[in-house]
Amino acid sequence: MSFQYSIIIPTLNEEYFIARNLERIKSFNLSAEIIVADGGSKDGTIDICKKYGVKVVNSVLGRGQQLNVGASVASGEVLIFLHADTFLPENTYELIRQFISKDQNQIARFKLGFDFNNKFLDFYTQFSKYNSQFTRFGDSAIIVRREFFKQLNGFDSRGTFEDVDFFKRASKISKIVLLNFSVESSARKFIKDGVIRRQLANIFLFIEYILNINQKTLSKMYNRSAKNNKTCSLIIFLRYPQNGKVKTRLAKTTSSEFALNLYKSCAENIIRQVKSISKINRFAFYSDKEAKDKITKWLGGKFFFSPQEGNDLGSKMKNAFEKVFSTGAQKVIIIGTDVPDLSKEIIQKAFKSLDNSDAVIGPSRDGGYYLLGMKRMIPNLFEEIEYSTNSVYQNTVEKFSKLNLSYYVLPELQDIDTEEGLIHWLKSNSINSIKETIKLAYEGI
Repeated sequence: MSFQYSIIIPTLNEEYFIARNLERIKSFNLSAEIIVADGGSKDGTIDICKKYGVKVVNSVLGRGQQLNVGASVASGEVLIFLHADTFLPENTYELIRQFISKDQNQIARFKLGFDFNNKFLDFYTQFSKYNSQFTRFGDSAIIVRREFFKQLNGFDSRGTFEDVDFFKRASKISKIVLLNFSVESSARKFIKDGVIRRQLANIFLFIEYILNINQKTLSKMYNRSAKNNKTCSLIIFLRYPQNGKVKTRLAKTTSSEFALNLYKSCAENIIRQVKSISKINRFAFYSDKEAKDKITKWLGGKFFFSPQEGNDLGSKMKNAFEKVFSTGAQKVIIIGTDVPDLSKEIIQKAFKSLDNSDAVIGPSRDGGYYLLGMKRMIPNLFEEIEYSTNSVYQNTVEKFSKLNLSYYVLPELQDIDTEEGLIHWLKSNSINSIKETIKLAYEGI
């Protein structure tokens, strides 16, 4: 059976990304051959590929060699080389159809985008709109006619920059078309190493490629600057402070303006606490995609930003944990913005507790929890729990026991979703910099 398109994906232990990527490609509902060229995965990558019914070929490890092996068994007239952690835009096939409708077009790529927004990452992606040797990389996907690929004798088997080399040779024969949409590529390498450190490493490696400088010399330069101690990651779930959209239960018995100001005060207090913690990666997952620009401006540059994804709170938290663990994090905790007494010290204690426990949890007075953390992904933890009820904490603790997980319990804190919760917090003995201001505002209603 022949296909018009063959999508070739090189893999090595990509069980998280390959499942999501295959699901996305299948959702396009187009007759396309999918070939996974595996370099020796030891995780669930191969089983996932079999589940989705894609063709798997084994290869010597090395992206250039894996891509060539995949191409050697491809039947498509157009080859699409795609990294396992790069996701094509929804209108991919329409763009490719327009591309191949012109006989002179031989090779193309997309612009680069990342799965997290960050001021440094966003700056980096701006360069992908320029078509030069310094801005063309495989993580933007490579679309090429099969006959042209054969003419170029495929990819070089070099250890690095096989994509740059391929584009360079191709550009001598044909124009490289830039498709005016962005892929979504994982920022995991930048987050794991540090965005600036990773970019410095890329520059060093690129110098090696261009000038053929001794690799050992460059490795020493890289190792001096690329040591990253950020093994801990914090997720904060929030929404942009907008009248009528936050603290709606509190607003019913007070006022929408008071509820808005209280939410904003609590959220900004917690954000200050989070920003004061050193050597962690900070992730802000926001509920309203349309508010992305407002959220990023509000929180500033110390966060990686992503929209929440899922049908309910449980699935949204699960997806957020999976996404952050995919960046190489060794400890991950999640918090919200409803608990004004959540402090830097409590967050640091949560991270520390994971040295000796599988999980950590902070109970809130209403029966939920204000913090949850783990040092490996535990997907079953979020199943069969009815969220937004007064049994969430107890059900989660029971889950820990059923899964034979050790866990640490933090002090119980008061969350503020209702006027009752507000009154209890105001009467408590907790010391908080925003408490007096909120008390005066409440008394003035």
